[in-house]
Amino acid sequence: MTKFGRLAVGDPRLVHDLRRGRQAREPMVAKIESFIERHGA
Repeated sequence: MTKFGRLAVGDPRLVHDLRRGRQAREPMVAKIESFIERHGA
């Protein structure tokens, strides 16, 4: 999962931190959604 975070928003700890309660703010959510749309996931 570090690869997803690194590619989507430049943060290799993204998934780990989200699972531990980190809240994603709107700009990060937009980056993640854009990444998913571009890569067909």
